[in-house]
Amino acid sequence: MKTFKIWLKIYWISGLCQNRSFEVEARTFKEAFDTAEKMVPRKRVKRIKHIRAKIVGYIFEPPQRGVN
Repeated sequence: MKTFKIWLKIYWISGLCQNRSFEVEARTFKEAFDTAEKMVPRKRVKRIKHIRAKIVGYIFEPPQRGVN
């Protein structure tokens, strides 16, 4: 697992545009962007654009038996 810092550009229905950043824990960039999008209230959002992602840190996972 890694900790990602995700930047999203959010276009609200009211016409405003806003850049927001989130810190999420995920395995891949796609999973991190999906998790960050779920944190935004969808009822008031017109569109979400992915701006940037950065790996902030790593979370140590001990190896599990029988898993490759």
